[in-house]
Order: sequence, then C-alpha cells, then structure tokens
Amino acid sequence: MKTVAIIAARMDSSRLPGKVMMPILGKPMIERMIERIQFSKHINEIIIATTELLNDDILASLAKKLHVGCFRGAVDDVLGRLHAAAYAAGTDHVVDLLGDNPLVHADLIDDVIEFYHSHDFDYAVSTTTEHPYASPELARFPIGIRVEMCSREVLDRCEKEANNPYHREHSASYIYEHLEIFKIGYFEAKGKWAELNRPELTFAVNYRENFDLVSYIFEKCYSIDPNFTLQAVLKTFDSNPELLKLMGAPAVSSNV
Repeated sequence: MKTVAIIAARMDSSRLPGKVMMPILGKPMIERMIERIQFSKHINEIIIATTELLNDDILASLAKKLHVGCFRGAVDDVLGRLHAAAYAAGTDHVVDLLGDNPLVHADLIDDVIEFYHSHDFDYAVSTTTEHPYASPELARFPIGIRVEMCSREVLDRCEKEANNPYHREHSASYIYEHLEIFKIGYFEAKGKWAELNRPELTFAVNYRENFDLVSYIFEKCYSIDPNFTLQAVLKTFDSNPELLKLMGAPAVSSNV
C-alpha cells in the first residue's frame, strides 16, 4: 500500500507571487516544507504538483534537485492536477498538502494517516475553520497546518463528478459538500494535540507579513531542532506578542 504526499504549489500566487521559493534560512520555503514532511513514518513519496506555465519551471527544477516527484497540469484545475499526479505515482492513498503551509509537521501527518485508516474513512482532515460543514463543537487547528487524505478511488469519483469550477479549484470541496456520498473523518485538536486548539490563528503564508512570521519561527526553532514541533511553534508565537501583528486576520489558505 503506497501513500504519496502531493504538494500543490505554483509561482503565480495572486497575493504573494513567488512565495514558495522565497528563502527561509537560505533555502526555498517549499524545500523547508519538504524537509519536514520527510520525517513522516508513513509517506512513501513526495510530489510537487504545479502548473504547465513557464514560470513554474523553477519548481520542476527544484523537485529534480531534491529527488522528489513533480507533476505539471492546468493552472486552475487543482483537482485535476492532484488526480493526475496520483495516477502518475501509482499510489493507493494521497496526502494533500498546500505549498503555503511550511510549518506542517510529520507527526500531524502521521496521526491523520493513522486516523484515516483506523476508521476506514473516504477522506480525513486536520480540522480548521476552513471546514464549514464540520460540527462547530469540534476542536480546530490553526489555519496553515492542514493535512488532508483520501484514496485514489475517491479522487476518481471527484474527477468524474466535480464539474463546478469551484470544486476544480478547491480540490476537496466536492468531498465535504457531499456527506451523503463520502465517509468523512475530522481529526480534532484534542489529546496530545489539545494545545493546538487555536482556530483563531493562521500560519498560512498568504502575505509578506505571514512569511516574516514563519521565517521568524524557523529562525528561533530550527537551530534547536530541525524537526521542531507544532507545540514549539505555538510556544515561540505566544512568547513574542509582537508577532500577532504579522498574522493579521485569519484567512483561508489559498489553493496554490
């Protein structure tokens, strides 16, 4: 059984162009994200899913340099990119990640994977305020550390049935809008993750201020532990109140 992490990323982000290649401690942000994913116990392969545009050649070159996969597809059809990338990799299951979520941690990825398999879900996700159909009583993670997982068969169905442009751009939206079709598991910020029950926060890199915030966290945490935890992220954030101004109002992470 093969599980592949697919990172949606492109250079033409509308709010902060080129953000995935902006340097953090001397390496592109997406490379720092890949380093963190590689600590996962369950991920067999990592793929960057980008577009066919010429300015995304740099992402294809980086993928080759890092010995990770790269799949290129249509600009606005994120679902199509994800589906085609999964088939190209010959995977059974997909962990869907966003390239503007560099703080996502392997421990969270692994726990979502285990949660998904233990309950035989069609789709599982670390729950945030980005999931309007989830019960309001669920304990939610900050935006910017989202982990989504589904099978290739679920992607097949979405690829065939999801024709609305919104569903094509937001790859999981068809799933969580059709509870009558899919068995969905919302992984909560509870138990060992209770400290992460901070839905008012966002660590997604949408604007320059968000990038500065994430860069600061890497600078403070990386030298202590290259695989620094999400708990360490919160501790760093909470101990520096001035960082709040870099976060701004919570915003949904972009589909990159």
